[in-house]
Amino acid sequence: MKKFLKWTALSIVALLLVAVIGFLVWTQFTYGPTDEAETYAAQAVEEEGYLAFGDPASEVGVVLYPGAKVEKEAYAYYGTRLSEEGVFVVIPSLRLNLGILDIDAAEPIIEKYSDVKAWYVAGHSLGGSAASGFALEHVSQVEGVIFLASYPIRSMKDRDLKVLSISGEQDGLAVPEDIEASRDDAPADSEFYQIKGGNHANFGMYGPQKGDQDSPLTSKQQMDEAIGKILEWL
Repeated sequence: MKKFLKWTALSIVALLLVAVIGFLVWTQFTYGPTDEAETYAAQAVEEEGYLAFGDPASEVGVVLYPGAKVEKEAYAYYGTRLSEEGVFVVIPSLRLNLGILDIDAAEPIIEKYSDVKAWYVAGHSLGGSAASGFALEHVSQVEGVIFLASYPIRSMKDRDLKVLSISGEQDGLAVPEDIEASRDDAPADSEFYQIKGGNHANFGMYGPQKGDQDSPLTSKQQMDEAIGKILEWL
């Protein structure tokens, strides 16, 4: 019996190790930026694991959490365009490329750039859920949350936070029905905006994504519409 229990325990440990190693390997198969995205990333200041765009003494700042397994450079176009309009933007690298494992990624950034008057957190897909988790725990530090094909990690109804939700009509991952259902977890004055023909992957510049639907828009066209809405809302 003792021998049986010993081998059973060793088998469980071995299976757990295989699962952990498999998970770690899976997180490293990322969606890299397109060549176009790289040209925008080159305009950023890169330090301490993040990309920064614009004036760190701006009135408004946005920390943008990348989507799951998507490299931060894929979102550089947001930084370039928003910073041209006076918004300071920081896009962090996330632990194991998963926002849910690095919810507090915005904290050291907000603390470092203390000259920014009003901070918002934003995120694409799982990154948006992670951003909402940070906002819920740091209401005094942020004004609100911008969701890109995403929704809150839990109810935000009782928090003094502004919310903008931008989604795609043809999103195959954050489907319209789920976005609509997320209204129940958002403050009453939240704004929801749907991009006609938009899908999931076009909220970044990293190419097609498994499980998504095709879109008649280019990523730049979709991001331009999202950026216009963000600027109007801010």
